[in-house]
Amino acid sequence: MARLKNLPQERPLPLASLIEARENQVLSMALAQSDRVQISLFSFADGESVSEEEYFGDTLYLILQGEAVITFDDQKIDLVPEDVLMVPAHKIHAIAGKGRFKMLQITLIDEER
Repeated sequence: MARLKNLPQERPLPLASLIEARENQVLSMALAQSDRVQISLFSFADGESVSEEEYFGDTLYLILQGEAVITFDDQKIDLVPEDVLMVPAHKIHAIAGKGRFKMLQITLIDEER
């Protein structure tokens, strides 16, 4: 069973405030992780990207701050704050920013990897 972690319990905070941006880095912070679900916050510095990744389950991306571009099937999809996009399991894709950005990623892992 996945348990939530790294989340405020005493008072509410903006989700994007839980992770900081650092120059020349992509930072991640797990909020939950199990055999079936992975929930993470990401912070990308200006010019940083992740290319050609694939997950064993459907993945939801929610942009919190900044702007991002997700590329798959020779298609570029622009995302702005509050935009959400699902990338199907086993779909090779890349994610990059238009400057710094922060996002929430939720992956629901298939039983039949």
